[in-house]
Amino acid sequence: MKNTNILIVDGRIDLMEPLREIFERKGYNVSIVEDGDKAIWLLKRKNFDVLLTPWQIPGVSGVWDFKVMKRLCPSMAVIIVNSAGEKKEKTEIPDSEVEVVVNKPFNVKELVHAVESILEAPSVLIVDYREQDRGALRNMLAKRRYRALVARDRDEAIEIVQESDFDVMLLDMGMAVADSIEILETVKKIKPGIEVVMMIDYSSLSLVGDLLKKGAYTCLYKPFLDVEKLVKVIKEVQSQKRTSLTLIDSESLHS
Repeated sequence: MKNTNILIVDGRIDLMEPLREIFERKGYNVSIVEDGDKAIWLLKRKNFDVLLTPWQIPGVSGVWDFKVMKRLCPSMAVIIVNSAGEKKEKTEIPDSEVEVVVNKPFNVKELVHAVESILEAPSVLIVDYREQDRGALRNMLAKRRYRALVARDRDEAIEIVQESDFDVMLLDMGMAVADSIEILETVKKIKPGIEVVMMIDYSSLSLVGDLLKKGAYTCLYKPFLDVEKLVKVIKEVQSQKRTSLTLIDSESLHS
C-alpha cells in the first residue's frame, strides 16, 4: 500500500486537501495538481496507480482529455469526478478506459471505498488490439469483481508488465502471430510468475503445442470465449499462487 501512488487533478486544490489527508493516513502517496499540463508533466516522470480527474482538464496548452493521461500510464485506474451540475455517465465513456464515475459533491467515504476496492481487486491484464473486444472482456471481468488492465499492443503490454503486479495475462492471438509469441516469451522472461492464457481462434489450433512449450498456461478459444471457464482458470492460477506463498511462509518459519 505504501508504494501506491494516487494523482488527483482538480482546479480547487484547497478542496482536495482533506481527501489527500485521508488517503495519506491510509498509507497512500498522493499528488494533487490543478491543471492538465502539470498532470502530464508528473505522469511523464512517475508511475501512478489511480487517477481522479474531471472528464476534460483545462491547461495552458489547451483542454486535455483524460485519455491522453491514460496513454502515458496504461496500467493506471481512472476515476472520473464530474463537476457540480455535470452528468457524464459511465455509459458515455469507453468501458476499457474508466473504472468509476462520481459526481460532486461526492461522499468522501464512498469515494475512498471505491479507490480501495479498485486497488484490492484481483488484477488481470488483457492484451487485444481490438478495442471492442478489450472493452467487452474487461466489462465481463469487472462484473465478477476483477480489475482488468488493458493493453492495445506489445509496447503497452510490456510496459504494464514492468510496472504492475498481477497473476494472469489474457493474450489475444488476433495480432500478428510473431508479435503474440514475442509478448509471451518476453513476459515469461521478465516475470516468470505471470501465467499467460492465450486466446486463439480455431485456425490457430496447430500452434497450441508450441505455445504451451513456450510457457503459456493454457489456450481458450475465441470468438465464443467461455467466460465461466476463463474465470475458473483465473481462480485456479490465484489458488496456486496462494498455496505457493503459504509454503514459502511455512518454510521460512521452520528455517
